[in-house]
Amino acid sequence: MPLAANPVLEANLRAIAQRDAALAQRLRDTAPTPLRCAPSKSGPAWASLDHDGQPLALASKYDPLAEAGKLVASIDHLKTACVVVLGFAMGYHAQQVAEDMKGGGLLIVYEPDAGLLRAVLEQVDHAGWLGSDHVLLCDSTTDRAALTSKVERQAALITQGTQLLTHPVARKLHGEAVARFAKMVTDLLAYCRTNVATALVNGSRTCRNLAQNLDVYAAGATVNELHNAAKGYPAVLVSAGPSLVKNVDLLRDPAVRKNVVVIAVQTALRPLLDRGIRPDFVTALDYSPICTQFYEGLPELPDVTLVVEPKANCAIVDAFPGPIRVCHAPWSDRILGQHARPIVPMKPGATVAHLSLYLAQHMGCDPVMMIGQDLGFSDGLYYAPGTAVHKVWSAELNPFNTIEMMEWQRIVRMKGHLSRHEDIHGNPIFSDEQMVTYLKQFERDFAELQAMGRTILDTTEGGMPKQHTQRMTLAEALAQHATRPVPALPIPSRRLDPARLQIASEALSQRISEVNEVQSISRETIRLIKQMQKHQRDAKKMAELFDKMNRHQRRVHSELGDAFALVSTLNTLGTFKRQRADRVIGQSTGDAYDRQAAQMGRDIDNLDLTAQSADEALDILHEARQRLAASIARQPKQPVPRPQPAAA
Repeated sequence: MPLAANPVLEANLRAIAQRDAALAQRLRDTAPTPLRCAPSKSGPAWASLDHDGQPLALASKYDPLAEAGKLVASIDHLKTACVVVLGFAMGYHAQQVAEDMKGGGLLIVYEPDAGLLRAVLEQVDHAGWLGSDHVLLCDSTTDRAALTSKVERQAALITQGTQLLTHPVARKLHGEAVARFAKMVTDLLAYCRTNVATALVNGSRTCRNLAQNLDVYAAGATVNELHNAAKGYPAVLVSAGPSLVKNVDLLRDPAVRKNVVVIAVQTALRPLLDRGIRPDFVTALDYSPICTQFYEGLPELPDVTLVVEPKANCAIVDAFPGPIRVCHAPWSDRILGQHARPIVPMKPGATVAHLSLYLAQHMGCDPVMMIGQDLGFSDGLYYAPGTAVHKVWSAELNPFNTIEMMEWQRIVRMKGHLSRHEDIHGNPIFSDEQMVTYLKQFERDFAELQAMGRTILDTTEGGMPKQHTQRMTLAEALAQHATRPVPALPIPSRRLDPARLQIASEALSQRISEVNEVQSISRETIRLIKQMQKHQRDAKKMAELFDKMNRHQRRVHSELGDAFALVSTLNTLGTFKRQRADRVIGQSTGDAYDRQAAQMGRDIDNLDLTAQSADEALDILHEARQRLAASIARQPKQPVPRPQPAAA
């Protein structure tokens, strides 16, 4: 039964509930740890508890706030954007960090002892900072997937400096739990670094690919028809990990195959076809044209649909010998504006394997079975035998250079990023930083699907263990769940709508004109801000310059919104640098003029990067116009009614 609450506790729980209602409820339902509380010599409460028959103080009985200040004194908030506090104790040290951040960072507070946290929240009012947007409170239920889900949107911030701060009481009472959480944070840092580096490196390439695929995006088939098309029917997601050979042949049985939806990553397509297994869908999202090797020499596949994120290289779309459906792409919608078609959104995939999962979710498949998803180097191998990569290597094979040797060479080339783990059988297995990152993303997704009542079955029969899944053999899973034929799934035409292609061309020309204007306004605004720097203390002149600048802002945000969004997506570095500059400005101790001067310097840097990004956007859009023109030229010359703009 919930214990009677007091006003201090209620205020604290309301603050926590603003960010995490479930945690607030768990604390409300938890019995408090017995504490001996009293005012300290300086006033704020201190407390102690019994530990091994001896009193253990949670804070100084003389001046707990001064003690907290000493504990956090080593944190340099100009260099540290994220602080992870391990152990709540009386909470004064965490409160000090929250106040020192001035709302410009991320504070993660971990306390594994719910009873102790409940008892402290009954005594000390922390409501003023616990409900802040930049504070995350975690408890013993916060696993790797939950932590990833909570903070991945703050990945850029976390990479701008993260410091762990352990309270002595937590180290003494819960050393193992604190160490486990610290390890999760360390792994999370690697995950965030990977994501941010990928965004910085691939941002331009992503937009270029999106623009190159505008023809199929604007005028081809979409995933809309697949939404809930196999609701309640099982899906098998086929990846190309080494364990694939252990159970993939079960799908060769026609009696089994008709009862499941088979979704294969493009790497696994050839091994499936070589076994006489035709998947329903193949997923693709790779940036590089080298991935066309997966489709070389394939026969026509009229009954196998490629589901592709439009950020994939257009060479993949050109090479696939079957029907194609595209996923939603907001950047492409910005090009098309009012003529963008409504497409049921799916999560963007970090990998083709993630995209396969999101496609199964989009189709309503349940349960979802995974095979070949090792996420580690099972048996010292990188890929399952028979993949396209092995065929590329075949010319180099000889008695002294086998496939296995080449697999191992590929693995050890990444030795600086390798880590040792235990596989699902308890045997040692190597993985690398990238695959561990993918595992975290999967576990986040599995946790969300589990909360929705969906079932994820890890039937890989090898590789890394995965949280929030049920482990069984594929044979067992098929026997339990593949018990009725899957309904016929719609197969689209490859023909593109000529009228929509023409409208896309017109929209693209309009965006090119607008991006030119965004570039011009950005450079003109830089000139205005430089004048402001010269006349900063001349109120009349500053008012005149601000009026001009505000007119530019209204034009960009009200009338050129789509074009500005196209440019801003390319300005990943500018966003990263502005976030860092905002945090530094927030820590400033200067007067209002100093702060304004810093803001103007920040804005000049950001606008300069915006103008550079507009240059790049123009290059991308001009290339896209050439490809779109070629696509239009290939279409049959016959009149087709012009479609109406999509409803707002």
